[in-house]
Amino acid sequence: MTEIQKMTALRLSWDAVSRYFEALLSALLGRAIVCNSRSMDDSYWSVAASSGTFTNLEIIKLAQFVNGDDEMLIEALPSDSDTSRSLGMELCRALLKYALKLDWTTEFVSDDSLYILGHFPENVQLPAIDRNILYVDSKVIDCSELIPMNTFVEKLFEACGTFTDLTDLCEEYQAEYGTPLYWMYPFTDGRYNGCYFVLVREGIMVISYDEIDGINHESFEKESARLCDAAEMRCFLNDWKQRSEEMTETLSHLLCFLERKEALHGV
Repeated sequence: MTEIQKMTALRLSWDAVSRYFEALLSALLGRAIVCNSRSMDDSYWSVAASSGTFTNLEIIKLAQFVNGDDEMLIEALPSDSDTSRSLGMELCRALLKYALKLDWTTEFVSDDSLYILGHFPENVQLPAIDRNILYVDSKVIDCSELIPMNTFVEKLFEACGTFTDLTDLCEEYQAEYGTPLYWMYPFTDGRYNGCYFVLVREGIMVISYDEIDGINHESFEKESARLCDAAEMRCFLNDWKQRSEEMTETLSHLLCFLERKEALHGV
């Protein structure tokens, strides 16, 4: 006798599938990715980059993220190239399950939609398609779950507004994510000695410091707290690269000097 099971079907338009993949892949690979999801036939579907390609190393990274096996990699990796425009269906399925925070039993593929069937909660709600996901320090962070910036700043300065207070405030992040969600940027901008980047609900907050003491370390300036946009972060990155290149060149010359000095001393 055939067992009869009651299951729930959820319909995902291919456009919605693409938006989920764009958010997740961009976060995991650290670059903006535009996706196109579609059915290949009545049993196979795939996700492809609309422009550009995925390198084999990126595909391996994605497979490792979802704990993929050798069969998944064999399907996903091209046999005659080190890049691919598309991802295999098994890898796509595992990534979509992660993005939706759902598991399912089977799928039905149509020209305009992907139907997933399973034993879902009665009031199942799919995650909103947004751009709040960040992949950093080998962790996936949903910024929508973090403290709002104004609340964060108020709590920081309810104490003394120092680095010690920052670490105390971020203890829960450290425990939950394995990273405190703040990073030091130690270069002066001509006004302050440096700043910290801190993840908050709205995005990335910049908060600067000027004074430093031996007990609580950096003392933050409350009026400096602001949300960072892409243009400002690009300036931070370019400045870091320039300073890093200059320091790398200087250290290389210093190393050469010491090696030559030691070699001559040994003659």
